[in-house]
Amino acid sequence: MSFRKILSININGKRWVVGYGYPGGEKIRGKIRVHDGICNWDKRKIIIQAKNRGRSRSLAETIFHEVAHARFPDMNEDAIEELSSLAGKIFTKMQKYEPAKE
Repeated sequence: MSFRKILSININGKRWVVGYGYPGGEKIRGKIRVHDGICNWDKRKIIIQAKNRGRSRSLAETIFHEVAHARFPDMNEDAIEELSSLAGKIFTKMQKYEPAKE
Protein backbone atom coordinates (compact mmCIF):
# COMPACT_ATOMS: atom_id res chain seq x y z
CA MET A 1 0.00 0.00 0.00
CA SER A 2 1.24 3.47 -0.76
CA PHE A 3 2.00 6.23 1.70
CA ARG A 4 0.26 9.59 1.48
CA LYS A 5 2.26 12.33 3.19
CA ILE A 6 0.09 14.81 5.06
CA LEU A 7 2.74 16.96 6.74
CA SER A 8 6.29 17.24 8.02
CA ILE A 9 6.95 18.19 11.64
CA ASN A 10 9.94 18.62 13.94
CA ILE A 11 10.18 16.15 16.81
CA ASN A 12 13.26 16.31 19.06
CA GLY A 13 14.97 18.55 16.52
CA LYS A 14 14.54 16.07 13.67
CA ARG A 15 12.24 16.27 10.66
CA TRP A 16 9.47 13.64 10.69
CA VAL A 17 6.89 12.86 8.02
CA VAL A 18 3.32 12.01 9.01
CA GLY A 19 0.72 10.49 6.75
CA TYR A 20 -1.69 7.71 5.88
CA GLY A 21 -0.56 4.29 4.74
CA TYR A 22 -0.27 0.67 5.79
CA PRO A 23 1.48 0.49 9.17
CA GLY A 24 1.87 -3.29 9.10
CA GLY A 25 0.45 -5.92 11.36
CA GLU A 26 1.13 -9.05 13.32
CA LYS A 27 -0.38 -12.50 13.55
CA ILE A 28 -2.38 -13.00 16.74
CA ARG A 29 -4.20 -16.30 17.32
CA GLY A 30 -4.03 -17.14 13.63
CA LYS A 31 -5.39 -13.80 12.40
CA ILE A 32 -3.53 -10.77 11.07
CA ARG A 33 -4.15 -7.71 13.22
CA VAL A 34 -3.31 -4.52 11.35
CA HIS A 35 -1.80 -1.80 13.54
CA ASP A 36 -3.64 1.54 13.83
CA GLY A 37 -0.32 3.33 13.42
CA ILE A 38 3.42 2.95 13.66
CA CYS A 39 6.40 5.12 14.52
CA ASN A 40 9.27 4.23 12.20
CA TRP A 41 12.45 5.61 13.81
CA ASP A 42 14.77 4.59 10.96
CA LYS A 43 12.79 6.57 8.39
CA ARG A 44 11.47 9.19 10.87
CA LYS A 45 7.99 8.46 9.60
CA ILE A 46 4.66 8.15 11.43
CA ILE A 47 2.19 6.05 9.47
CA ILE A 48 -1.50 6.11 10.38
CA GLN A 49 -3.91 3.43 9.14
CA ALA A 50 -6.33 5.09 6.73
CA LYS A 51 -9.35 3.34 8.32
CA ASN A 52 -9.00 5.72 11.28
CA ARG A 53 -9.76 8.73 9.08
CA GLY A 54 -13.17 10.09 10.06
CA ARG A 55 -13.14 8.34 13.45
CA SER A 56 -11.98 11.33 15.47
CA ARG A 57 -11.27 9.64 18.81
CA SER A 58 -9.49 6.66 17.30
CA LEU A 59 -7.53 8.95 14.98
CA ALA A 60 -6.61 11.33 17.81
CA GLU A 61 -5.50 8.50 20.11
CA THR A 62 -3.40 6.91 17.36
CA ILE A 63 -1.70 10.20 16.49
CA PHE A 64 -0.99 11.01 20.15
CA HIS A 65 0.32 7.45 20.65
CA GLU A 66 2.72 7.50 17.71
CA VAL A 67 3.95 11.05 18.36
CA ALA A 68 4.63 10.04 21.99
CA HIS A 69 6.79 7.15 20.70
CA ALA A 70 8.70 9.58 18.47
CA ARG A 71 9.11 12.24 21.15
CA PHE A 72 9.77 9.97 24.14
CA PRO A 73 11.51 6.85 22.79
CA ASP A 74 12.31 5.52 26.29
CA MET A 75 8.74 5.81 27.62
CA ASN A 76 7.20 2.41 28.27
CA GLU A 77 4.20 1.21 26.28
CA ASP A 78 1.78 1.32 29.24
CA ALA A 79 2.54 5.01 29.85
CA ILE A 80 2.11 5.81 26.16
CA GLU A 81 -1.20 3.90 26.07
CA GLU A 82 -2.45 5.84 29.11
CA LEU A 83 -1.32 9.19 27.72
CA SER A 84 -2.89 8.60 24.29
CA SER A 85 -6.15 7.33 25.78
CA LEU A 86 -6.48 10.38 28.06
CA ALA A 87 -5.61 12.78 25.25
CA GLY A 88 -8.12 11.10 22.93
CA LYS A 89 -10.91 11.38 25.52
CA ILE A 90 -10.15 15.06 26.13
CA PHE A 91 -9.89 15.79 22.39
CA THR A 92 -13.23 14.11 21.63
CA LYS A 93 -15.04 15.85 24.49
CA MET A 94 -13.59 19.27 23.66
CA GLN A 95 -14.74 19.00 20.04
CA LYS A 96 -18.37 18.82 21.19
CA TYR A 97 -18.44 22.20 22.88
CA GLU A 98 -18.05 25.80 21.79
CA PRO A 99 -15.49 27.82 23.74
CA ALA A 100 -16.79 30.24 26.35
CA LYS A 101 -17.43 33.72 25.04
CA GLU A 102 -15.08 36.34 26.39
